[in-house]
Amino acid sequence: MKYFSSILFLVFWKMAAFAQPGCTDPQAMNYDLQATENDGSCTYAPTNYIPTQIALLDATLEESSGLAFFNNMLWTHEDGGNLPRVYQLDTLTGAILQQTTILLANNIDWEDLAENDESLYIGDFGNNDGDRTDLRILRINKASFLAGQTIPDYISFTYSDQTDFTPAHNANNYDCEAFFFWNDSLHLFSKNWVDFKTRHYVLPATPGLHVAQLRDSFDVQGQITGAAITFDGRAALLGYNVSTGATFIWLLFDYPGTRFFDGNKRKISLGTALATSQPEGIVFRHDGFGYISSERFSALPPRLMSFDIDQWTADPVDATSVSATGGRFKVAPNPFSDALTIEFLENIPEDFALELSDEKGVILKTIKRNAAASGEYFQLPLAGNELPSGNYWLTLRTENGGYSLLVSRR
Repeated sequence: MKYFSSILFLVFWKMAAFAQPGCTDPQAMNYDLQATENDGSCTYAPTNYIPTQIALLDATLEESSGLAFFNNMLWTHEDGGNLPRVYQLDTLTGAILQQTTILLANNIDWEDLAENDESLYIGDFGNNDGDRTDLRILRINKASFLAGQTIPDYISFTYSDQTDFTPAHNANNYDCEAFFFWNDSLHLFSKNWVDFKTRHYVLPATPGLHVAQLRDSFDVQGQITGAAITFDGRAALLGYNVSTGATFIWLLFDYPGTRFFDGNKRKISLGTALATSQPEGIVFRHDGFGYISSERFSALPPRLMSFDIDQWTADPVDATSVSATGGRFKVAPNPFSDALTIEFLENIPEDFALELSDEKGVILKTIKRNAAASGEYFQLPLAGNELPSGNYWLTLRTENGGYSLLVSRR
């Protein structure tokens, strides 16, 4: 028995010895080539992205909130105080194809949709004042829903950490507009008006009275309005910053279990409400491709947009290929000594900038160009004492976003 215990100790000691924690994402600024275990420490250069607008939504959907996609159909609903209806949208035109009324239900403050193989869930948990004691989620059998039989059952709940129910309109941390189903449970993400963070709660997906258990929190620098997850577990939190008007998606991936905030956390900036209106709903259709809906914001109309996150979250490639090509350009030699030669792989008709930044994201050198042709070469000279040896990010930045390569100086 002692011999067997010693063998086990040696096996686990060897496994621990070879587990090297660090940042394992080659796209991160602090990527560690030696790391074998992701410790959630990855940091990323600022990333801008403009979703593709599909259509302006019908005036009926000025307060479009949640999204769901199943049976090859896209569904949405309106915010609190509107009719208890779910609308099917044409994914090419944004037109309303059908309306389904949820029977024996009222829309106190519907905020998001979630689904699994059997059920559609409607989150009636909007809580602008932070004082609701009737938080609930409607559950409807999908087959019955598609057949027009839409009487729901209810998941009623409270938050495990809420003790103060004093009304505070848009000045509390117990509003919620985002959830998804994953690993047999519902995962809720709070909309914090005060500290601009979000809290992750876990809730059983079965009818009855439950307590949503607090799991973790994360500083999202704004208010979360929607959540979605891919079939392979890449999560996206949609939101905006009420103070600045900036809109964004936080991508959460390569995390342990359901500890979404312990893996990679990458912020994708979507611009301001001028480009997106007020984003409210998000859903994936396949792989990293999905849809975003927004509600009317002042004079800005409600919109239906599409997006794709595969370029940031697909299975990591090895460091050599990351260092060689970024899709729009490639560099040589890499590692380099005194100059980098850049070859453009596609036409870039608009103004752009080439930025060289260190691993912390500090921009060290910027060169602006008017345009570039596919196959064109450009040399980026670097004086011998200009850069110490190490890793750097070379970014080609246009008004539509940035494309980065990891390069190394000998």
